[in-house]
Amino acid sequence: MDGYTTTDVWFNQTILHPLGLAMLLLLGLATLLVPRRYALVPALILACFVSPAQRVVVLSLDFHFIRAMTAFGLVRILLRGELKGFRWKPLDTAVVAWGVCATVAGSMLYGTSAGLVYHLGLLYDALGLYFLGRVIVRDWDDVIAFARCAAVISVPMATAFLVEKATGRNMFAFFGGVPEITVVRDGKLRCQGPFDHSIFAGTFWAVLMPLVGALWWDRGWSRGLAAVGVTCSAMIVVACASATPLGGMLVGLGAAALYPFRRHMSLVRWSAVAVIILLQIVMINPIWHLLARVPLVSGSTGWYRYKLIDEFVRHFAEWCVIGTRGYESWPGPGFTAITNEYVRQGVNGGLMTLSLFIAIIVAAFVTIGRIGRSSAAPRRIVVSAADGTPRVAEPGPKAVARARVHTAMAWGLGVSLFIHCVVFVGVSYFGQVLLIWYLGLAFVGSLAPARRRHRIVAVRRPQPTPALVPVGA
Repeated sequence: MDGYTTTDVWFNQTILHPLGLAMLLLLGLATLLVPRRYALVPALILACFVSPAQRVVVLSLDFHFIRAMTAFGLVRILLRGELKGFRWKPLDTAVVAWGVCATVAGSMLYGTSAGLVYHLGLLYDALGLYFLGRVIVRDWDDVIAFARCAAVISVPMATAFLVEKATGRNMFAFFGGVPEITVVRDGKLRCQGPFDHSIFAGTFWAVLMPLVGALWWDRGWSRGLAAVGVTCSAMIVVACASATPLGGMLVGLGAAALYPFRRHMSLVRWSAVAVIILLQIVMINPIWHLLARVPLVSGSTGWYRYKLIDEFVRHFAEWCVIGTRGYESWPGPGFTAITNEYVRQGVNGGLMTLSLFIAIIVAAFVTIGRIGRSSAAPRRIVVSAADGTPRVAEPGPKAVARARVHTAMAWGLGVSLFIHCVVFVGVSYFGQVLLIWYLGLAFVGSLAPARRRHRIVAVRRPQPTPALVPVGA
C-alpha cells in the first residue's frame, strides 16, 4: 500500500521559508484587524497556500502554522472582548468531553511526558479551532461570507492544481513537506498542492463544495460565485486522483440532490438502514467488505481499508479500554497506516473516545436538523393596537428570500458533515483538513437555535369576558 506523505521529518525543528514567514505574519495581522465576519478567512488562505512543513518550535512545543493562526485568533478574541454574548451549546459539551477523554486515554496509553505533550497539542488544535469558530461565527451572514471567500480562493487553487497536473511538478514544494515531483500511481498523477497528501487535498475541497454550492440560493452575484466555486472544487478533487475524496464528492452530490425531499428525510434514513440490514443478511462477508469490491480509481487500496475494519472488530478486547499500540501485528507485516478515522479513535483512545466521537457526529446532525427547521420564514403573531385582536402576519419577500438561502446553507452544512463521515472510512485526519472539520462543527454549534421554534397552526380570537353580575341584584 502507498502510505501517506507525512511530515514526520519536519517535527521538532523550526522550518521557516522567508515567504512562509511573511505570509504567517501578514495573515496573522489580518486576523487581528479585519472585521469579525472575515476573521477566519486568513487561516483558510494559509491552509490553502502554505505547505505543512512550515513551523516554529519553542521549548520543544511544535507550532505549525495552523496552530499559530489559531493563537492569533484567540488573541483577537481576548483583545476585542468578543466572548461577550457567547452561549454554551450541547455540541460544545460533546466536543470538550471527547477532547478530554482522548487526551487522557492517549497519554495513559503512551505513558511518557512526550506522549502527554503530543496529546495536549492535539487537544489545543481541536478545542482552539472549534471555539475560535464558535466565537467568531454568530449568524448566517458570517457563514455566507466564509463560503463566498472559499469560492474565491478555489479559483487560484484550481489553477495551481491544473498546472501541477500538466507539469507533474508541485509549485509549493519550496515550502517543504510536499514532494517536488508529483506522485504517480497506475499512470495517474496524484496532485496534492500544499496539502499533506492528495487525499487531504481532495477531501478539503469536497467538504467545502456543499457550502459553496448553497450560495446558488442567495441573491445577486452569489449565484455566479457558487457556479465557479463548485466547478473549481470539483476540478481539484478530480486532479487528486484519489478514491476517498472522489467517493466523498459523489455521495455529497447525491445528498445534495435530495434537497427537494428534505421534508421526507425520515423515510430516506430508515430506507438506508433497511438496505444496509438487507445487504448484511444476503452477503457472505460483512458489509464493510464492499470497500474491497468498489474501487473508484485504478490502484485503489479498498482491500486494505476493509481488512483494517475487519481486524479492528476482531480485536475489540485489545483496544476497548484505552486503545492499543499493538495494532501493527493484527493482520501481519506491513499493517502500519490507520487509514480510518473511526478506527484511529478506538485504537488511540478506546471505546469511550470512539463513542464520544460518534456522539459529536450524532449531536451535529440533530442540531443541523433543528437549524434547518428554524430557518424557515416564521409566521408571527401581531396584536392589533386598535382592538387587541391577535392575527397571523405572513413573512414578506425579503424574509422569504433570507429563509431560502438559510435553509440551503443548513442543508449544505449537513452534506458537508455527511461527506466527512464517508471520508472517515478511508482516511484518518491530520494537517490542514482538521481546520475544515473543526470549523464545520463550530458553524453548526453557533447556528444552533437556543430553543425550539413552534409553528403557529391557528390563532383563536379571544372571547370577551362576561360582565360580572352582583349577587342579589
